[in-house]
Amino acid sequence: MEIETAYFTTMKRYLLLILIINLVFISGCNSPKSLYKKGSKMEAAQLYSDASNYYYQALLKKPEYIEAREALTRSGGQVLNDRLSIFFNESQMGNKKEAINAYLNAKKYKEQLDKVSVRLSIPPQYTEDFNEIKKEYLLELYEQGLVFMDQEDYESAEELFREIVRLEPDYKNTKKLKNIALVEPLYRQGKAALEAFKYRTSYNSFLEVKAIEPGYKDSEELMQEALSEGMVYIGLIPFENATPLKNAEKKAEAYNLNALNQTQDPFLKVIDRTNYQQLLDEQRINLSGAVDESTAAEAGNLLGVKWLLGGTLLSLTSEKGALSKQKKDGFKSFRVKKINEAGEEYYETQYKRTYYYEYQQRNAVTVSEQLKLTSLTTGEIEVSEIITKEAGDYIHYCTYDGDASKLFPSIDGKVNTNRNAKKSLDQLMGANRKIKSNEILSNEALQEVAKYVKSEVEKFSYYYVK
Repeated sequence: MEIETAYFTTMKRYLLLILIINLVFISGCNSPKSLYKKGSKMEAAQLYSDASNYYYQALLKKPEYIEAREALTRSGGQVLNDRLSIFFNESQMGNKKEAINAYLNAKKYKEQLDKVSVRLSIPPQYTEDFNEIKKEYLLELYEQGLVFMDQEDYESAEELFREIVRLEPDYKNTKKLKNIALVEPLYRQGKAALEAFKYRTSYNSFLEVKAIEPGYKDSEELMQEALSEGMVYIGLIPFENATPLKNAEKKAEAYNLNALNQTQDPFLKVIDRTNYQQLLDEQRINLSGAVDESTAAEAGNLLGVKWLLGGTLLSLTSEKGALSKQKKDGFKSFRVKKINEAGEEYYETQYKRTYYYEYQQRNAVTVSEQLKLTSLTTGEIEVSEIITKEAGDYIHYCTYDGDASKLFPSIDGKVNTNRNAKKSLDQLMGANRKIKSNEILSNEALQEVAKYVKSEVEKFSYYYVK
């Protein structure tokens, strides 16, 4: 057993040594000097682009590396000349787009070397030729883009205008034309969808138009028309209470209303009991007290409500757990001063039996609610579902009268100094000792039910309004 342990110890040391050597080797391979040497080899082979890249990396690591800067000036100059040669050849062949991209590529390379203080220059003649070619090219693109606009080929026009903006953002009215080329198809899609009674599709198209080009034609008016025509008005009627808890259904109803009012669906509008009466008061109509399903239907027809949302609170059960308390054996550490054979003082850690207390408690609440969405037009139940949600809380902690930092757990009647065991005990000593009340948990459960109600009503809205 001792030989086996020694073998594994030796192997661990050997592997650690190999790892260190590899790290040193990798670091050495990427040192400024190593990068410079690699660049020299590439330059000797006339691979100037690769060579300049190594010199550039060397300078990034060691900006004061004079030899690398001189080498980068030399090899980088060759790379820049090669890129400018491509520009010259493409321009001579009349390939304006390729020539422009070649010049910009050369300029970008020059600016990259500027970052490491290697200053190269582009001869003025190249810049003059570039500006002239770009001027001609932009005019060609612009005129062709206008032709595409006249032909209502908006996709091709947008592509050309986007290219112009890339090369010269403020060229004439290109930005405006690019946006028009983008939004006109969307505008037409929105109008077509509106005529086909696809109100959500229409609304979303006009919303995209507004994001790109606000105020385009009558897009905002048409967007509001789509929203108005497709609006899903749902009347929230009082929930029934099948539990022995008084007024519990009102709390459920309130959470449902709050969740539904937070919907991000622009086509969903919920009208609650209060708003029923407020709107009806304006028309001098009185519902005379509580709103039941029949009177709500009558009111709904007057207010444009097409569906009624109601339901029943089926159950709300609470489980309040008792706080359990258990005495646990432990050990507390202390230090004892001793003297060794040489007469020197030292301290030895020893352990003494003690005890501490462990506490646990669990509370839980379960809510069950029936959801019912009814059409006022057909009388059919569109959505019917029973929703059950649970909320719970659990506390688990320990207490100790002494210094908890010196407290250790016990295992088989002996002190347990295992690091993980000590850490777990320390965490229990500092754990939360306050459990959520069942009232809070019931609110949380009702909130979860309300979130689910909201998602189901939203699904219906998206299904109904295309």
